[in-house]
Amino acid sequence: MQHHDGVHLRMMRTSRGMSLAALANSAGLSKSEISKLENGVRPFRPDHVIRLAKIFGVGPTEMLSPASPLRSMLSESKAEAELPVYEGRDLARDGLEAKSAGTIARPPQMRGVQGAYAVTVHDLSNMPAIGIGATLLINPNAPANVGDLVVNRLNFAPLALYLRQDDEGVIYGLTLSKKRVELSMDDLDKLHRVVGIWFGH
Repeated sequence: MQHHDGVHLRMMRTSRGMSLAALANSAGLSKSEISKLENGVRPFRPDHVIRLAKIFGVGPTEMLSPASPLRSMLSESKAEAELPVYEGRDLARDGLEAKSAGTIARPPQMRGVQGAYAVTVHDLSNMPAIGIGATLLINPNAPANVGDLVVNRLNFAPLALYLRQDDEGVIYGLTLSKKRVELSMDDLDKLHRVVGIWFGH
């Protein structure tokens, strides 16, 4: 059965265009060890799975084949399977002191993302770009780049803005209602990238 985990690993590596050497280097393992894992010569250990999952940006169980005996050992806890949700109006009022209003199921792209959270939008100034009741999925570890929609953790007013760059190379925020927000380079570390928007109710 472990051989199936190796086949799954090879598929994940090749689908991302990674060489054995590149994966070995990223994982801090030898090229020979990665090869043995892929070919089923060496069984996977839980630490292999966790280390490789971080490299591929997936949850540990996504590194395993459906029949893998390691699945039960590495299955996600309730906390890892859910995201805390904050109300946008609570963040605007209470800032970093705001309390979570509940949880939602963690979407696949957010598995294994430490500190991930969601924000529900209630602010009419965000219309029509983001509808009332939409939920922003936030990856606080993903670097914010020009063009990204981000949550403004400087003061939460405005709650969300786009990162833009002007002709002089100055990076600034642009609100959804087209107002410019000046940012310093230090401010960029306090912006959290929106990686998805859920429009469910």
